[in-house]
Amino acid sequence: MSTRELHWRIGEDIIDCRIDEAKGQGTFYASNTSLPFRILDSSHIEIAGKIHRFFVTHNRDTVTVWLDGHTYFLKAAKSKTEAATEAGTGEVRALMPGKLLRLAVAVGDNVTEKQPLAIMESMKMESTLVAPVSGKVSEIRFQAGQVVEMGELIMVIS
Repeated sequence: MSTRELHWRIGEDIIDCRIDEAKGQGTFYASNTSLPFRILDSSHIEIAGKIHRFFVTHNRDTVTVWLDGHTYFLKAAKSKTEAATEAGTGEVRALMPGKLLRLAVAVGDNVTEKQPLAIMESMKMESTLVAPVSGKVSEIRFQAGQVVEMGELIMVIS
């Protein structure tokens, strides 16, 4: 079982969520509510016993979720602790547990802030890892195809 903690900005509020998941099923926790879920295929999910159609797209720090005809725009936010810890570092860490699908850079490459560096897949959804700062890729700890856990250090930019 893997656990992911997510922080979403809705207006000025930050909503903290947690997902406990293994093999496409688990529980979603937010605002003192827990919802069991099971991913049925790439466009259907069962939530609390009811089947829903869904589609998710990721774009840097935003996620668009289409669920049963309604569209939700979510902006990723860092908790205050994460923001203070990561500010100004060149560490690129896994945002979720999953498989590292592709690397877009190699050791020695110069990168600019917010440049796409790698693509990860988790729960049949892809996410892009971007450069937190401009600099040179000094270290890459994983190769495409390897499985990583949430928070693992993927690469370093110095």
